Amino acid sequence: MQINRESSQGKILDFDIRRTIILNLYIKEWSMPEYRVIMTKPEIGVHIEIYYFPSIHDKIPARFATVGLSNSIRKTGKPTEAEWMLALKPDLGQDSIDRIFSYFCDLIAHNIENVKSSEVPRVMTESALAPENWTTKALLIDELRGESEDLEEIKIGEEIISVLWVIPITPNEARIILQEGIDAFDAYIEEFPHSIIDPTRP
Repeated sequence: MQINRESSQGKILDFDIRRTIILNLYIKEWSMPEYRVIMTKPEIGVHIEIYYFPSIHDKIPARFATVGLSNSIRKTGKPTEAEWMLALKPDLGQDSIDRIFSYFCDLIAHNIENVKSSEVPRVMTESALAPENWTTKALLIDELRGESEDLEEIKIGEEIISVLWVIPITPNEARIILQEGIDAFDAYIEEFPHSIIDPTRP
């Protein structure tokens, strides 16, 4: 029998502690996850787990959320310091869980490779990578809304990380944010008859 001792400075134990803290908060808020996808790029120290939390009933969103994005290192040499959460209507915009996992992974990879900071709000313009059925081909990354305050700032040792909301938006909504600001977008969504978590909204 082989016995290995790991210190909290070791990467594996460090990640296990991070997962324990973050996943525990997710489960407390959204119940048990149903699936997990793992993204790795060992040469740059990336290990990210993405969990799918299904909708319990039709009034509750389905969610995809990361564990480990927060300590992934950007090209600037700095950690991302944030996890991401994507909330969708229970029907997932008539697309499959696998397709959305794939899209979410593409967004995460792009974020680590090309974005310099986790400052919000941030708009990513229309992308061909978005699911075909979705009208919301652009993306807004912003502070969490409508979720527990416990998720806004998570303490892991001396580190404080935030969970950011990844919101698929239409090209028109992206234009409103870029030209008129986030408050104008909030006002627009307030009056809009369709839910912000419906990725097939007109």
